[in-house]
Amino acid sequence: MRPEERSRITVEPDHLDGKPCIRRLPITVWVVYKDLAFHGLTEEAVLKKYPDLEPEDLTAVRAYIASEIKSRTSDEFTGRPILPKDQLKHGRFYKGRCRNATVARWNVEANCFYHWREKFGRIFIETIKYPTDETEPWWDVFDVVEELPWPKFEIPFDHEAVFAGNRDDLYEHNEEMWHRPKK
Repeated sequence: MRPEERSRITVEPDHLDGKPCIRRLPITVWVVYKDLAFHGLTEEAVLKKYPDLEPEDLTAVRAYIASEIKSRTSDEFTGRPILPKDQLKHGRFYKGRCRNATVARWNVEANCFYHWREKFGRIFIETIKYPTDETEPWWDVFDVVEELPWPKFEIPFDHEAVFAGNRDDLYEHNEEMWHRPKK
């Protein structure tokens, strides 16, 4: 993040519960980022929605989020360390967490994970990015935490594949990966 971008983002414990905001305004970085990245608002629409913002603020928001994503070392939900990308092995299965899966298979050539997804009673192959690939939104990444040496089902690198395993096995690690550790 460049200094001029960093100077537009403030993080203070006594302001907005310490959430990153823009120039100490009551507007959090996350709200603006969601409008831009997830809700598909144009820069003009965001500036109209938040009249106190300036175009340079939007550049700072994008840079801040990219920096945050790129610097991640642990899954923010479970607190478990994320395996470094250079330690992932092609074709291996990993346990982790994304919105739709807790088991995925790394494909180094495609630079992404493959996993089974169930939606509306249909199970199909989907891909998802590594957690510090800053071009992806937070929830479209797989927070990989450990290798899974003996998976109960196959995950082919083929979007036309048909699931032949036990449906319940897809959810075997949900409890572990979707609950915060006990203190």
